[in-house]
Amino acid sequence: MITPKSINRIFNVIDNSLFTINGTLDYGRVTEAIILLADQVHNFEGDSTELWHIGECGACCLDDLIIGAYWHYTDWHKGQYSKEYEALCALGRVFDPQMTTGSTDNEAYLALEAMALDHNPMPKSMFNLE
Repeated sequence: MITPKSINRIFNVIDNSLFTINGTLDYGRVTEAIILLADQVHNFEGDSTELWHIGECGACCLDDLIIGAYWHYTDWHKGQYSKEYEALCALGRVFDPQMTTGSTDNEAYLALEAMALDHNPMPKSMFNLE
């Protein structure tokens, strides 16, 4: 059974990995945890208002994480067969942006972007600094 406590537990692992110096998960594992979190939120059968206080006193709350991660994976997925695209689809079952555009000033977006850059460094030749 999915409970607010089980969702909070997954959120805390992601939050710790994104917003602390010694996070426990790398980018790939954070992506897998976000897929699990989105699936848990989607399948939660209780009153959804029980979930929205999760993380409210931390670096970001549950809704900010879901929205920021959605826009991050919109920009950073590697095609339909990638884990990032799977995360985007899982998040899309929970968050429907409709006609809005992504916001890059979301704390979760910024943290995931920094982690993605560490995980997938761009070759110096892409910067054309000569």
